[in-house]
Amino acid sequence: MTPHFEETGLREDLCQQAQQKGFLTPTPIQKTAIPIILAGYDLIATAPTGTGKTAAYALPLIQKLQDTSHSLLVLQPTRDLVLQTTKVFKNFTPIPKKNTLKKQTYSLSIIPILGGVHKSEQAKTLIQDDTKNTLIIATPGRLLDLLTEYPSSLEQCRFFVLDEGDRLLSDEFLQETMAIMEYLPKPRQTLLFSATRPPQQQPLLRRVLHKPKEITITLSSTISQKGLSQKGTPQKQKRKILRHAALFIENTEKLPFLKNLLTQSQRLQRIIFVRTKSDADLLARDLQKAGLAVAPLHADLPQQKRTSTIACFASGRIYTLVATDIAARGLDIHAVTEVINYDVPEQPDIYLHRVGRAGRGEQKGSALTLCAHDERPFLRRIEKETMIKLRILTTNHF
Repeated sequence: MTPHFEETGLREDLCQQAQQKGFLTPTPIQKTAIPIILAGYDLIATAPTGTGKTAAYALPLIQKLQDTSHSLLVLQPTRDLVLQTTKVFKNFTPIPKKNTLKKQTYSLSIIPILGGVHKSEQAKTLIQDDTKNTLIIATPGRLLDLLTEYPSSLEQCRFFVLDEGDRLLSDEFLQETMAIMEYLPKPRQTLLFSATRPPQQQPLLRRVLHKPKEITITLSSTISQKGLSQKGTPQKQKRKILRHAALFIENTEKLPFLKNLLTQSQRLQRIIFVRTKSDADLLARDLQKAGLAVAPLHADLPQQKRTSTIACFASGRIYTLVATDIAARGLDIHAVTEVINYDVPEQPDIYLHRVGRAGRGEQKGSALTLCAHDERPFLRRIEKETMIKLRILTTNHF
């Protein structure tokens, strides 16, 4: 029997709001996570990209915020993810009206905190909305700056989400994330969502969360629920229709090959991943000279430019992004049909995040990795640790 959002414990108005936005039935991560969150447990949820993790915490937390006087903090590693998550919450938040259960008006104040915006304006908004029913979606660096420079408080934030939690607890963000947690009240409900879970982070997870429930949706399409009393057999998730392939080609041959490939099928939406920001600019420029609708995307671009580039790509005015790994997490554009790794990622988890940009939801997609001779060890490690067998192609296949 097809599951419905009503079965997760969400109120009717939120179920209707989800359906209006195209969420007709819950995905496995949503069906499993929503009841746990509504019950008040801490949660570690690991699921592949494109399975609806943001909605899995947004919907139940909107309900909890409407039913309490508490606030919510969502941490995201990048500015683009802050803006994308803000959009998701706005889509799911009903227009203020009478709460049919309590006969009172409710609304949520949503505050995005990110770089590229004047600090004093953000601080003013944060201080003014330091009351009930506030939703703060922030990057760690900017939020920590505001907390240390201005008299603001997170005492009302009884709900806390670490989205892309594996990265927020990596060396890149760990110090800032832990410093922010010192501003949060106890007890609180803490949720961690990610597509990968590095084993070395397990001791840290025990410090950050309190007796968490755990959900893991794996590539083998099974759901594992630790600490839960299970009724019947776990739900199955449809295997993601994503084809993985590699082409052995030397670095000097990659650009001519790519120009030819993109010229043959110019209207397919693709993301090409490179290692560095300068590589993204250079490759995008070379492809633009060939008359292709291409734009770079990386962290050195002003936020307004990054936002407009993503909007142009999503609307089809640009068909190809040349991006660093800033686009490997969370970028949710369902029209992306192909990811091309111009450089082989050195870490298997980066490969998973990159290729997860294609084949979102139940859409078909493909991932092609261009592999030079000196990159073959990275490719073997990816196959071994992800248990994904890449089909080896030749130029005759194109």
